[in-house]
Amino acid sequence: MSDLVLPPNMEALVSAYLRAQPEILDELEDDAGNVHVYTAIPKEAPNKVVRVTQIADDPAGSPLLLVAFSIQVEAWGSKAEAWRVANICRALLDDRERFVGYHEGFGVVNGSSPGSLIDLPDEAFRPAVPRWLFTSTIYAHGLATLTS
Repeated sequence: MSDLVLPPNMEALVSAYLRAQPEILDELEDDAGNVHVYTAIPKEAPNKVVRVTQIADDPAGSPLLLVAFSIQVEAWGSKAEAWRVANICRALLDDRERFVGYHEGFGVVNGSSPGSLIDLPDEAFRPAVPRWLFTSTIYAHGLATLTS
């Protein structure tokens, strides 16, 4: 028997990590205790929200011990709110003391490299609504999850 090491679900890891940070709670928690950080935005989402999307992963080789994940984080709200929340998210993903290390149920984050912050209004709405976004490269490895 051998254990298969699967890469972590980086969308889920990043969204769970962001939802647990006090800076995000201050910005995105509503009166019911919901924190509006998603991997898929629900129909009834508020105007101030964050979405985490995994764009790609790039294994460092075989076996899948280390993977570089390209993650996009988008923030909506007023232009000032979206800029502030996107900047907070980017800083949190670059926080070596909090983000690097073991994440229960997901895997181990070895490091990250934040990308440029971009002002890109969302034209899926008429009129376009403010949106700031960035990509980050996150280096991580998974946990032994399947035994064959």
